[in-house]
Amino acid sequence: MHSLRVAWLTVLTSTLLATAACDMSRFAADQAGGIAASSSAYMRGFWDYDIARHGTAAAIMQLESMHSVTPANEELTLALVSTYVGHAFGWVELDMERARAEHDFATANRLRARAEWIYKRARDLALGTMRVRDAGIDEQLKGEPDALRQYLRRHYSDPKADIGPVFWTASTWGAMLGVTDQLEGTIDLPTIRVLIEHSISLDPAYESAAALVFLGGMYAQTPPDFGGDLAKSKNYFEQALKLTARRSHIVQLNYAKLYAQTAGDGALFRALLNEILAPEDHGNDVRLSNKMARRHAELLSQVQVQAPSGN
Repeated sequence: MHSLRVAWLTVLTSTLLATAACDMSRFAADQAGGIAASSSAYMRGFWDYDIARHGTAAAIMQLESMHSVTPANEELTLALVSTYVGHAFGWVELDMERARAEHDFATANRLRARAEWIYKRARDLALGTMRVRDAGIDEQLKGEPDALRQYLRRHYSDPKADIGPVFWTASTWGAMLGVTDQLEGTIDLPTIRVLIEHSISLDPAYESAAALVFLGGMYAQTPPDFGGDLAKSKNYFEQALKLTARRSHIVQLNYAKLYAQTAGDGALFRALLNEILAPEDHGNDVRLSNKMARRHAELLSQVQVQAPSGN
């Protein structure tokens, strides 16, 4: 009897210790995740593009390990999402475009698939933050766009608290479709558009007006018969330029690539590229993203992408 009691106490003690260790691990991961998320502002101002390439890859692994311990930590999860997006856009997509320019299509396709998987992981993480808050969100995302729009207005109405999950879910989903070779993915575009439009209604300036840039690109790249509209596209890009005071060159890059080339406005295309390539530093909050935009613009110039001449 005594031996059974000792055995039971041993099991209980081991269980309590394991639970305590798990709680401590979660606490430590939450604390570290909070530090990592709050330090993202510093990383946006990092001065060296090449060091940042390796640094973001290492950050992804560190943040993923912390996320595995505390997957419901929204701040940590969204920090991981934004790191994935930065790495995919800043390096993987650039390498893909460079391979295409060199007619190395096997490498370009491998990098395209890699970018797609990175964006998919980021989309699933971002959507996961909505699922933690809202067990019914998947059903809403499958429904009609108007019903989803009303649902978001009722349940995601706080500009400060709600924009992160909504914006990052939409933007990563759209980025994934932007590099996929699976045409059936376009069926999700109405849902993505509602999410993006809702994030604009919450805060159009969020993440350097990226939601406005997204809609500008969507209207420029969609054929007119399917809802494309170059006038609307130009308006969204101009709004983004105004909100960012032309400091975030990601806006100019997408304006040049997605609108100016499509519209055949060579003068605008060249002016936007020249603006990106100018050496001026616009501050910590856009320094690294502007370096990314510059690399993309340099490649466009080097391969002499032909934007038809215009006024």
